[in-house]
Amino acid sequence: MGLLLDICYFVALLCALPVLLVKSWRTGKYRTDWAARFGRYPANSEFRIQNSDLKLKLKRIAIHCVSVGELLSVRGLVDKLLAADEQLDIVITTTTDTGTARARELYPPAGHANHNPRIRTLRYPLDFSFAVESFYDHVRPDLVVLVELETWPNFIRVARGRRIPVAIINGRLTQRSTKRYLLVRPIVAWMLRKITWFGIQTQTIATRFERLGAPRDRMAILPTLKYDTADLSDRIPGAAALAAACGITPDHRLFVGGSTGPGEEDPLLATYLKLRRPFPALRLAIAPRKPETVPDVIAAIELAGLKVVRRTQRPDGATTTSPLTPDEVLLLDTLGELKKLYSLGFGAFVGRSLVPLGGSDMIEVAAMGKPCCFGPHTHNFAEAVELLLTNDAAATVQNEEELGRIIERWLADPATAAATGSKARSVIAQQRGSTEKYVAQLLAILRNPPANTP
Repeated sequence: MGLLLDICYFVALLCALPVLLVKSWRTGKYRTDWAARFGRYPANSEFRIQNSDLKLKLKRIAIHCVSVGELLSVRGLVDKLLAADEQLDIVITTTTDTGTARARELYPPAGHANHNPRIRTLRYPLDFSFAVESFYDHVRPDLVVLVELETWPNFIRVARGRRIPVAIINGRLTQRSTKRYLLVRPIVAWMLRKITWFGIQTQTIATRFERLGAPRDRMAILPTLKYDTADLSDRIPGAAALAAACGITPDHRLFVGGSTGPGEEDPLLATYLKLRRPFPALRLAIAPRKPETVPDVIAAIELAGLKVVRRTQRPDGATTTSPLTPDEVLLLDTLGELKKLYSLGFGAFVGRSLVPLGGSDMIEVAAMGKPCCFGPHTHNFAEAVELLLTNDAAATVQNEEELGRIIERWLADPATAAATGSKARSVIAQQRGSTEKYVAQLLAILRNPPANTP
């Protein structure tokens, strides 16, 4: 099967090459780490040294996170796994450029002041047999953990051949994805039967996994880890410095458009232009989900007759900062600071939801006790959306008009807005506790690996 898959991948790569080259030229994506994508890692890595030291008897878990969202969701899990077993180290792999960059910030390499020698990061390999074999030769994991659903045939096949158990955590599968996978069900079922254990977010999602061939007796229903990693604090470290640098004052009522998708800045800007006069304290901040969309957001802000205040041009400690004016819009064009921005706002719109992209993480802003709204396209967070809406702890907006109405309602009635935010925080708090259960299960698999599954 490996050779056949490699041929298919090679043909697909050739067909996709023109598109990749154009995207690379336009956005800067796909320009780095190609050696690692093909399984070629630095020869002087610490991996081999650690594994060859028999006195340490280290065990190693490789945790794969596609991008930033999955990476952030496992931060608490990583910390608690390391605390639970001193003879354990962890390799975190990522696929996207933004995920890889964020992983290197969170877990910097040797020589950095915050380097943790028990955590390393790598680029996840393409699913060619030679790249996957090289990855396993280099990392030599005792357990592989896939976050949400990132199963690739060769990666699973090689793990099984090497008697390495594979677990899925935060298992998530949308109805739309299920329909697509059913078209190739024999291949998907073959992969899923080789998974040692599944941690699934909801019973509905578990049923979808079963339809694709996953064994029900290997599943456990556990709420997403994002509930555990969500910060319930009122104050976020670094938020005050961001506010000072960007001119956000205590008198301002900041509304945040977070993790926005292409075009979502337009209804936000139109709503802001409509409401800034009746509500003079209102200010707007937009945080695009993808760095490559920043130029389009800047163009939209300027087209609306407003001025752009870029976070990258207002670093912490800036001495020439003036308060944000009604004619200015703050653009968060940095990574890793959205939580700070949410904490400064009185409410938020969570993006990639008015456009059909599946939605962004509303758990984070809800945990801070902020009223939030989002569009109808939220299948990536279906469980959280259902919980929040059922408890009147968030709002769905279908278009620019409804977005304007909900923001105006919150501005006109701060008590109602605050009550919505308080309910949201309570909903999130009630769902916490999955991390400890995952730690126990993963360590049990690590210490007593099961026989190969059929």
